[in-house]
Amino acid sequence: MRIQLWGFLLIAIAFLFLEDADALGQTPTGTASEFWPTLKASIELRPKTSLHLWVEKHNGEDDSTLQWKTGALLSYRMKRILKLRRSDIDEENEYNLVVGVGYEYTRTTQNDKTKNENRMIIEATLRYVPGAGFMLTDRNRLEFRWKNGSYNARYRNKLTIDRSLKVLNFNFKPYASGELFYDRNDHSWEENRYAFGVQLPYKKRLMVDTYYLRKNCTACSQDHLNVWGLTLNLYFRRKR
Repeated sequence: MRIQLWGFLLIAIAFLFLEDADALGQTPTGTASEFWPTLKASIELRPKTSLHLWVEKHNGEDDSTLQWKTGALLSYRMKRILKLRRSDIDEENEYNLVVGVGYEYTRTTQNDKTKNENRMIIEATLRYVPGAGFMLTDRNRLEFRWKNGSYNARYRNKLTIDRSLKVLNFNFKPYASGELFYDRNDHSWEENRYAFGVQLPYKKRLMVDTYYLRKNCTACSQDHLNVWGLTLNLYFRRKR
C-alpha cells in the first residue's frame, strides 16, 4: 500500500510540472478541454491559524494561454461547528466561519509574450451542517488585481455541498460546487463555473482531489471550457 501511494504521488507531481501539455481537445463551437494540475500545502502555525500555499498550472482559464499561479493565504478559524461530523482531514471544515487574507501571483504566456498579475485576496468561508452527513460551504472572495499596470477587482461566490462516505474501510468524499464571478470594470456577472468531484484522503497527511469542471465565460477567449482537474493537498500540523 505504501509503495502504491508513493507511486501515485510521483505521477501526480509529474503531471503538475509538465511544461508544455497541450489541450485535450477543441471543437469549432468555442469549447475547449484542458487538464489543470495543482499542488497545495496547508501548514498549521497556531491552533486556529494556518498558512496555505499553492502552485497551479492552468490552460485557458482567462485566455487560451498557459498560466502559472502561485500564492499564499493566512486563515483564521473563528467559530466551531456545534453539530460536528466525524473528524475531517481538513480541520477548517470543522468551523462555521473561517476568514483569510492572501496574495497570488500569476504569469501568463502567449506568443512568446509574458503578462504578470498581482492579486490581493480577502475571503470569508461559511459552513453549515443541515444533517444526514451533508455539509454546505459558502466561500466569498474579493480579488484586487493589478495586471500590467491596470487595476481591476472581482468578487467570487462559491457554494459547495459534500458528504463523507466510507465503504469497506475506504474513505472518500464526493461533492458538487457552483461559482459565480462579478467583474468590477465590466459591471457584470461574466463567468460561472460548476464542478463535480471526489476527494480521497489518506490518513491525516494528504488528500487527492479529482474533478470535472465546466466554465462558461462571456469575456474570455473561449466561451466554454471543460476541465479535468487533479489537486494534491498536503497537510502539516503542529504536534499536540
